[in-house]
Amino acid sequence: MPRNNIQRTFRLHKHRRIKKIRKYLLVTNTVSCGLMMAAGDVIQQRSEHWKKHCSHKYFPSSVIAASPEDEKVTTISSTYGHDYMRTRNMMIVGLLQGPFHHWFYMLLDKILPGRNAKSVLKKTFLDQSIASPMCLTIFFVGLGILESRKIEEISKELKLKFGETWKVDCCFWPPTQCINFFFVPLHYRVLYTNAMTMVYDIFLSYMKYVSFTCIFIKLQSNKYKLLLFKL
Repeated sequence: MPRNNIQRTFRLHKHRRIKKIRKYLLVTNTVSCGLMMAAGDVIQQRSEHWKKHCSHKYFPSSVIAASPEDEKVTTISSTYGHDYMRTRNMMIVGLLQGPFHHWFYMLLDKILPGRNAKSVLKKTFLDQSIASPMCLTIFFVGLGILESRKIEEISKELKLKFGETWKVDCCFWPPTQCINFFFVPLHYRVLYTNAMTMVYDIFLSYMKYVSFTCIFIKLQSNKYKLLLFKL
C-alpha cells in the first residue's frame, strides 16, 4: 500500500510539472534557448583561452599581432579573462530565437501531425530549409547589431560565414531532428532542441568570432572559387 501511494504521488507531481511546463511553455522555451546559447559561448571561450594558453606556453614566438588592434586583443586574451559582453550578446540572440522555435514547431505539428516516417522526413526537410536559414540569419545579423557594426560589415560577414556554417548545420541537425520528431513529445521538443543547441552553439560561437581570409581562385571555366582559410 505505501508503495502504491508513493507511485501515485510521483505520478501526481509529474502531471503537475508537465502542466506547469505546458502553461509557461513559451517562456520556458525562450529562456532555455537564451541560456543554452550563453552556455555554448562560455564553453567556446574557455576552449579559445586554453588554446591561446598553449600557444603562449609552447610557441611564444609564433604569437604575432598583425595590427595594433590585434595586438590589443592578444594582450587582453593573454590574461584569459571571460568576455561577458560577448556571452550577453549570445544570450540575447538566443532569447530572440526562442519564440520563433516555439511557434515554428507548434505549427509544424499542426500541419504534419503524427510520427510516421513520411511525416518526420517532411518536418525535418522544412526545419532545415526554413528554420535553419532563418535562425542563422538572426544569429549573425542580431550579433552584428548588438556589436554596433555597420550594415555593410554585417552583410559581408553573413556572405562570408553563412554558407560554411549552413553546411555543418546540414550535417548536424537532420539526424538530430529526426530523433526529435520521432521520439520527443511536442511540449519537450524545444527543450530537446535547446539542449542539442548548446553543443551546436559551441560551433556557432567559433564561427562567429573566428577570423577568415578569402582567396578567389580562377578556374579553367573562367569561374571563381572562394577558399576560406582560418587566420
